[in-house]
Amino acid sequence: MTDPVYGGKSIQGVIDLTRKGSFPKGVTVLYAHPGGAPALNGHSYFNKDG
Repeated sequence: MTDPVYGGKSIQGVIDLTRKGSFPKGVTVLYAHPGGAPALNGHSYFNKDG
C-alpha cells in the first residue's frame, strides 16, 4: 500500500516502465521510497464518507 499522492504516482511509474519493457529481462529493479505513509491518515479522513 502506498500513499495516494507521491508514493502512488511513483510506484505507478515503475510499474508502467516495467510493462513497457524499459528494464532488461532478468534485472532486479529496486524501488526505494523515502516515506509518505503519514499521508494515509489524512487521505482516509477526507474520504471517510465514501
